[in-house]
Amino acid sequence: MTLLNRRQTLLAAGSLAFAWPARADEEGLQPLLDARLKVEGVALAAGRLRSGKAEFAGAAARGTQPGADSVFEYGSITKTFTALLLADAVVRGQLKLDDAVEAVLPDGLRLRDSLGQPLRWRDLATHRSGLPRLPDNMTPARVDDPYADYDWASLRLFLKGWQPRIARDTVFGYSNLGFGLLGHALALREDTDYATLLTRRVLMPLGLGEHIGFARPGLLQGHDAQGKPVPAWHFLGVTAGAGALHGSARGLLRYGQAALGGYEHPLREAFALCLRPHAAGSAPINPVGLAWLLAPAGDRTLYNHDGATAGFSSSLWLDPSRGAAGVVLANAQVPVTDLAMHAVDASLPLQDRAALRQPSLTLAPAQVQPLAGVYAMNPQFKLRVRADGARLFAQATGQGEFELFGKAERRFFARVAVLEIEFDADGQALTLYQGGGTARFVRE
Repeated sequence: MTLLNRRQTLLAAGSLAFAWPARADEEGLQPLLDARLKVEGVALAAGRLRSGKAEFAGAAARGTQPGADSVFEYGSITKTFTALLLADAVVRGQLKLDDAVEAVLPDGLRLRDSLGQPLRWRDLATHRSGLPRLPDNMTPARVDDPYADYDWASLRLFLKGWQPRIARDTVFGYSNLGFGLLGHALALREDTDYATLLTRRVLMPLGLGEHIGFARPGLLQGHDAQGKPVPAWHFLGVTAGAGALHGSARGLLRYGQAALGGYEHPLREAFALCLRPHAAGSAPINPVGLAWLLAPAGDRTLYNHDGATAGFSSSLWLDPSRGAAGVVLANAQVPVTDLAMHAVDASLPLQDRAALRQPSLTLAPAQVQPLAGVYAMNPQFKLRVRADGARLFAQATGQGEFELFGKAERRFFARVAVLEIEFDADGQALTLYQGGGTARFVRE
């Protein structure tokens, strides 16, 4: 999402920066979860780490209240585990970040960019490989379980026919495909599968085997954004590294504690390598580590990764300077990032989620479709608007797509963040309103 910082300056898509108001009164996690569930969601579990002490809470709008050990889908937070697996191999001296990934691929399969340069491990781990978000030959038998039947034969076919459009390490482009390939390639070089390798090299050494894993029993029922039950997602080995992990709030907070160096374990150097800035991210102020996204907070740096599947949402934040970590898990596809940030530091404000759920105006396809197009604030930062019947969607550079809802004939609002977009009467430009600031985009 595009965010505005508190200076009311528009940042590039997906950028994160925080100003620091007077510190809010400290409050426990339980009131935060209870208040959020009055607005949206089905059930939440949260944990935070302060001064070496862990606190957990759970709440449910309906059904059983989850606890610290209830099992959720982690989604893309799995990517940080995959990056840690890579960093461990580097620390062990088994490979270098600038080595070519194709060296471990079978049958002489090449993995090159638009200039013929081999893609490197670091390119995959920093989302700068040029690979698309998803392969174009991903045609699942069940659209509600999209990764379940995408196997090595499918991925190999895609890679053989892939025509890269850009050189490596030139553009940040979030890629589930890239991280699935990263995990699979690491497993190939060890002649094993991703789940076995991650369990042996990461989960067991960190003491997480009882809390985090694959297809764990007791997984909660997931729900979509409207609270309707949806099937769980399943991943084969070639996509597992992008989002396959299941686990609890206790397990994820313990993982955060390990990343902060809060207890003795053999992966300290690997974590340090992951958390170091390695490349430019989606905005100049937000470099990327190995999987981790970095956000400035005054004179400090916070580290984050979120996750989302069809039925679950997750967020993990670290503040190494204060030895703090925050985790929030939801068994519905609802945003939880602000809750996890607030758990790390109470001065970071919560979103007004009630404002995001305002009623929408029903528009006809003929009113919506002329608005589709590409609108640019500058050559690096664009907003792509897509119409699907009477529905309108927007996608900022380097970010996922989100839906826009009608407030007036040419004014729309989002439900994933507090922002509104108004299209000019002639359709040649739009204005983005967010956080008290505005930004102008012109149709290309």
